Amino acid sequence: MHKNPEFQAVVLAAGRGSRLPDVGGAVSKCLLPVGPYPVLWYSLHLLEKMGFQETMVVVLDEDNSNILNALERCPLKIKYELIVIPSDEDWGTANTLKHISSRVVTDLLVISGDLITNINLNDVLNLSRKHDAALTALYFNNGPEEWIELPGPKTKAKPDRDLVCIDKETQRLVFVASASDFEENVTLPRLLIKKFNSIRMYSRLLDAHVYVMKHWVVNYLVEADKFISVKGELVPHIVKKQLTKPKNPAEKKGMSEKNVNISKDIFDYAVEHGYESQIRDMSHYNDHELGSKGVYYNDILRCYAYIAEKNTFGIRVNTLSAFYLSNSKILSKWEELTGAALTDRFYPSSEVKTKQIDETCIVGDKSMISEKTSIKNSFIGANCTIENKVRLTNCILMNNVVIKEG
Repeated sequence: MHKNPEFQAVVLAAGRGSRLPDVGGAVSKCLLPVGPYPVLWYSLHLLEKMGFQETMVVVLDEDNSNILNALERCPLKIKYELIVIPSDEDWGTANTLKHISSRVVTDLLVISGDLITNINLNDVLNLSRKHDAALTALYFNNGPEEWIELPGPKTKAKPDRDLVCIDKETQRLVFVASASDFEENVTLPRLLIKKFNSIRMYSRLLDAHVYVMKHWVVNYLVEADKFISVKGELVPHIVKKQLTKPKNPAEKKGMSEKNVNISKDIFDYAVEHGYESQIRDMSHYNDHELGSKGVYYNDILRCYAYIAEKNTFGIRVNTLSAFYLSNSKILSKWEELTGAALTDRFYPSSEVKTKQIDETCIVGDKSMISEKTSIKNSFIGANCTIENKVRLTNCILMNNVVIKEG
């Protein structure tokens, strides 16, 4: 890797899997099995495929050794440095970025450790490069989620839904909020409607939790010291700030009660150090057809959204149905995801005696399956034992499961 890469990458894999009740038990969400490998492998493989040679991976202190052991058994060329955060504190994603901020020396690509996708992330990076964006977010537009009846008690909890507004003409991300923030009507700022005249609002996009952010955004996050979540707080804040202009020096206040300098705002960090503004002034380029307004409407802060094409496979393994769905689709999508065929569906160390096991099944490390069994469309983890007269259809067995005869 170059001494000074254009982008650094960080994979956030310290999520506790609060929306995956009773699945993993003590297993970290990023180690849940999807196909032959843990979920975290897919994010790392995605970076490797893009040409990244190294990445930071943020994990919980208590999961560190388990993750290290699991990744050592996976085929990976990318170098990864595991950075631990305390397990006993409930840190948000913004706290995590603050924790690694001293290691960040370039613009940053942030990826969630529960993402499985076949997208070419260079398209997202290129959108950010093209417009010198403060922030660029990736969304999937897969239509309504597939409905799956899951075992166990029925819940009435509705999934969180985001409201995302994107200007069709420029791809600018101009409004982000949670649908739960509004009761019936959604109110958009008048200035927004006036400024961007081709806004489209989405309520069914899947936020991939992939963000390209300027190095100064990380510095601002650290010094502002008021954000807990990247998706819930930092991103909406920067998107909203696009509509404002820097304050005059006279309007700025001095020090707060805690002796923090509150005269600095986000625009003090968003400083261009090169010839960016001169190039824009000399260029005929304009990002909108109504050329009477300056390029980018003379905005200092610019946020963008990249919506992946409809046929792109993108899923976040953060709910029980997503965990099931990812396992049921992984074999059919394997070549798209990895660029190679999956040759070994059964680990070499496993012992499969039955002939009644179909081509949609995967058998993990050191698992033993007796001969008088019937197994269809099922994933079997490591160290499992399945005795005679057992029938499995559409099942996911975690590691170390024993199913007795009959």
